[in-house]
Amino acid sequence: MEERRVPATLINLEHQIADEERIVGIPTDQPLTTQVIVRRHVQIGVLTAVVCFLAIATLLSELAGVRVFASALALAFGGYAVQKERHLQRLAHLHDDETSIHLTVADTLLRTGVLRADRELLEIRECVELAAARIATELADIVPADCTAVRVIGPSGETPLAAMCDRGEHGFRLDPAAAHEVLRRGEPVRRGAPDGRTVLAVPLEHHAQVVGVLEVVSTPAGFYSAYDAELVTAFAIGAVCGLLGRHAAVSPEEPAGTA
Repeated sequence: MEERRVPATLINLEHQIADEERIVGIPTDQPLTTQVIVRRHVQIGVLTAVVCFLAIATLLSELAGVRVFASALALAFGGYAVQKERHLQRLAHLHDDETSIHLTVADTLLRTGVLRADRELLEIRECVELAAARIATELADIVPADCTAVRVIGPSGETPLAAMCDRGEHGFRLDPAAAHEVLRRGEPVRRGAPDGRTVLAVPLEHHAQVVGVLEVVSTPAGFYSAYDAELVTAFAIGAVCGLLGRHAAVSPEEPAGTA
């Protein structure tokens, strides 16, 4: 009678699959595919055929001990092969269940539009990175600054420096603390630097998601006010709108009739 398979969670499936892989001798640190399972089936089948052939060949031997040993070996390996085949079949069923769950989750994400939104955010981040040098240069013309920079916010919250336009005589090391605070709060941040300058960081947002951070550092004698923050915020909104316009202009149009 066919074994009844009880639905399990994805985590339980992963543990069960790893156990079956170890039993049948498939590496657990490599992706499991149908081809891997079929290849293991073939390997066990070939070894079984070779052992059976040798056992049959030794039956012609005049030595009784050799015949007994070969027969015992063939029986032992036959039992081993049957056991491995059962585990391989179970592994194939578990793999099918895991694939079905993944497809169901992916279908749900596609229906809800989550994947489309994530792809759009990644595309906007890429646009910000490509235009970072131009944005930083234009930002330096908006407010007096010794240094301007654009940081691109990654999917995991990292803020690598994408572009910097150093306007100071001695250079200025940009502290990422302001960008991290912007990412956490989602609003402009003004911070005082140890040498008396002011660091102003403003988020680049798309659909309430921070995709980048504009940063300017005032001159030693300068100080950024709330008005400066509003000015850079307005510039950030215009920069995102400009990037969206450029992106829409270069993106291929969807075929007519698509949903």
